[in-house]
Amino acid sequence: MWFTASLLFKAEHLGVSNYTPLWEELVILFQAISESDAEAKAAAYGQSHQHEYTNDEGTLIRWRFQKVERVCAIESTTLEDGTELFSRFLRDSEAQSLLVPFAD
Repeated sequence: MWFTASLLFKAEHLGVSNYTPLWEELVILFQAISESDAEAKAAAYGQSHQHEYTNDEGTLIRWRFQKVERVCAIESTTLEDGTELFSRFLRDSEAQSLLVPFAD
């Protein structure tokens, strides 16, 4: 069975005291025998994809896995063009937040 998992990562800016945290949401596809198996695979994926680097300003940035936010079963038995992988209901404030362009 196929599942999508939403994983949340947060950037830590080491040595900078007044930064606004940056978050990343990844939606990853997993094949698993159950939802709990998919969640375990997602957590292992998140742990293994933590990383760090030094940005152009010399600041050490660490991307840390925070949590598996949700796991959703894909109802379709075949993956093909147009297969729905994920849907969710949003409050108006959540939708408005998604409509604001990301600026760096």
